[in-house]
Amino acid sequence: MSALDDPKALAAQLRQPHGMAATAIAERMNRSNRTLNLAAIALLAIRHRERVLEIGPGNAAFAPALLQYPGSRYLGIDLSPEMVAEGNQRLRALGLEGRAELQLGDAHALPLAEASHDAALAVNTTYFWPRLEPVLDELARVLRRGGRLCLAFGDAGFMRGLPFAAHGFHLHMLDEVERALRTTGFLPWAWRMHNERGTGNDGQEHDKCSHLLLARRQ
Repeated sequence: MSALDDPKALAAQLRQPHGMAATAIAERMNRSNRTLNLAAIALLAIRHRERVLEIGPGNAAFAPALLQYPGSRYLGIDLSPEMVAEGNQRLRALGLEGRAELQLGDAHALPLAEASHDAALAVNTTYFWPRLEPVLDELARVLRRGGRLCLAFGDAGFMRGLPFAAHGFHLHMLDEVERALRTTGFLPWAWRMHNERGTGNDGQEHDKCSHLLLARRQ
C-alpha cells in the first residue's frame, strides 16, 4: 500500500509532505483544494503593495493568485523542506523571484518581525495546531493592526468521515475558532460556508464542506 492509499501514512504526508511521495501528494492537494484556496484568496482580497503571509503553502501553487497587484509581496512558511525547495523553484520559473519566496519554518514560532505583514492566509492547516491560540498569537504578532487573516478549514462533521483524519488531525469547531481569534487579538469579520462536490485528498469523491473565516487584527 502506498503513502497515498494508507490513511495513517496519508495523514503524515498531508501534515508534512516528505520523501518520494512529496511531489505526488502536493499535486493531489493542489487539485483537491484548488476551489477552496481560490475562494479564500478572493475573501482575503489582497491590495496594492501589501505583504502577504501564507502558512502551509505546499509547493506555492496558489502564490501567483496572491500577487495580482503591483508591489505586493508574498512569503510562504512551510514545515516541509521538499515543498520549500519545489515551491521556490516554481516561483523562479514564473519570474516571481524577488517578490515571492518560501521559507522553512513552523507557525508556532514564525521567523518574522512584529507587524511586518498586512494579510495572512492558512488553508487546511488548523488540523495541525493542537491548540489554536499559540499559532494565532504568532499571527497577531506579525500582522499590523487592521491586518487581515483568512482561515479555511473543513467542517468538523465532514472531516470526521475521512479515514485519514483519525490519525493526528485536530478538528476545531467553528465557534471554537472564533473564540480563539477573539482571545488572541482578532475580530471575526466575515464567514462563508464553502460546499463542493469533488475529489478529496484521499482520491475519493466527497461532498466537501468547509468554513472560510476572515478576521481583522485589532
